[in-house]
Amino acid sequence: MKLMDKLGGSSLKDLFVTTAEPEPIENDTVTSPQNVFEVSNHARKVGETYNQYGFRVAGLSEGNPHTLFPCLQSVCWGIRKEQEADATLQQELQAKLAAKKVELETERQNKEEEYEACKEKQKEIADEIQNQKNKLADLEDSRYKRNRDAWIVLITTTVLLIPFTVYFFIFYSSVAYSAFFKEFDINMLGDGGNFKLSQAIFDAAAITNAWTDGWGELVFILFMPIIFLAFGFVLNRWERETGWIKYLKIPLLILVAFIFDSLLSYEICEKIYNLDSMMSLAERPNYSMILAAHDPRFWVIICLGFISYLVWGFVFGYFMKAWEDLDLNQIRKKEIEEKIDKLVRDLDVEKSNGLNMKSQIAAIGPKISEIDSQMSVSARYDLAKIKLELHNFFAGWQTYLAALHKSELEKQEATDLFNKMIETIKVVN
Repeated sequence: MKLMDKLGGSSLKDLFVTTAEPEPIENDTVTSPQNVFEVSNHARKVGETYNQYGFRVAGLSEGNPHTLFPCLQSVCWGIRKEQEADATLQQELQAKLAAKKVELETERQNKEEEYEACKEKQKEIADEIQNQKNKLADLEDSRYKRNRDAWIVLITTTVLLIPFTVYFFIFYSSVAYSAFFKEFDINMLGDGGNFKLSQAIFDAAAITNAWTDGWGELVFILFMPIIFLAFGFVLNRWERETGWIKYLKIPLLILVAFIFDSLLSYEICEKIYNLDSMMSLAERPNYSMILAAHDPRFWVIICLGFISYLVWGFVFGYFMKAWEDLDLNQIRKKEIEEKIDKLVRDLDVEKSNGLNMKSQIAAIGPKISEIDSQMSVSARYDLAKIKLELHNFFAGWQTYLAALHKSELEKQEATDLFNKMIETIKVVN
């Protein structure tokens, strides 16, 4: 009698028909081996471990590798029979399958809800993209309908700024030269012996005389107007800032400009006063800030410079505001285009997420169907335990081979046969 018949065996195809877990067993159809051994004491004894069982069976066949594969089949079949008869195990495995099914159904429901939310978000983003495109189209239609008031302000301020700037260069270059480099003498007095203020403030030869005096003097008087223009520019920028700090910076800037103008005016008025003192027979006190405060020429020079610089700053502010109003359409267009680009990127991300969710939902269906199939059969098996005991059985077999000092070739042959068998049982978590 062949070993498989003595063990009550069956074909390998009939051996693996269901699984203990939701995942199926993959197996090959293998015919019963022809080379088996005859043994009467083949059954596993009561209390005997599978390791001991493997050692004993290997001894009955003297480690013949041709008997290993059918023995492994017989062990697997025996464990299956034990599990079929174990009602508690069958209930546990059935409960595991039911719990796994509920888990998968819940997961699928959650994924479907996420997918619907993702589709709704895609619709919202697509609607917003269309809305922004409509705004962009409306903006393009009105691009030639610029603000007429802005054009008027821009033209007016341009007309004012050009002569104002020229005036600044003439006034401050002359004042700077008169205050720091020009010598006042009696030749500058008029027919009545009076000094004309205009001669001190506006000197047509200031730049030429400064060039004659040296390049340092020339650079100095040319940079003086730029300083006050910078004051006007900074005043405009600070005035447009937000926050309380600007209310400290602006008065401080105006105070600094006023002091600077006052010093220039004082220097010129002092030179005029000294020249008048030379022509007077009466004694006069030295020029001081008190005298300057009562000197009309002192305030005239300040007003011609300080007030005009403030006016220039305000006019420049109106000019910049008009320019921004004219360019508002272009700025708004750029903002809308950037927003559309961001929305398109967001839509691509949501579409990719939707495809992933749809794929995950589709993958859950076959898993649930497989569990339904396994729950409908009469018996289920704990494949992990079957594989464990087969390993224990083969460990006992290897122990016997080592005791007989079998060659490495024979040991490897036995290992290859075992691996071929064990690969037919796949437990996938």
